[in-house]
Amino acid sequence: MPKAASSSKTTKSATRAAKEKPVKEKKEPRAPSAWQLFCEKNRPAWKEANPDAKGNEWMKALGDMWKDSPENPNRGKEPKTKKKKSKKSGVDAAPKDAASSSPPSSSPGHEVDVGASSDY
Repeated sequence: MPKAASSSKTTKSATRAAKEKPVKEKKEPRAPSAWQLFCEKNRPAWKEANPDAKGNEWMKALGDMWKDSPENPNRGKEPKTKKKKSKKSGVDAAPKDAASSSPPSSSPGHEVDVGASSDY
């Protein structure tokens, strides 16, 4: 027996229409950095002078040129050192307080006399 037609929409298209996402505003792209502008300006000339260069040799060469370039805002400064990442795992990821970072003390019932043992 065929189903009776219902008056409300229960189709996929009706569900999609109800869940329409709001339209996002278009963000304006960032202005290119000094490094990007330097590369745009100098890469074609370097590649023309070095047509047999392989891979990212041009990137290394431009990096060396960039260090002393007047367009470099960090010229003459020491490069920043990379910070080592700490290993975090599960429960140990929480920061330790000063009391828990001290070495474990021996419990009173388990003291060992180092000089008394002559088994060695």
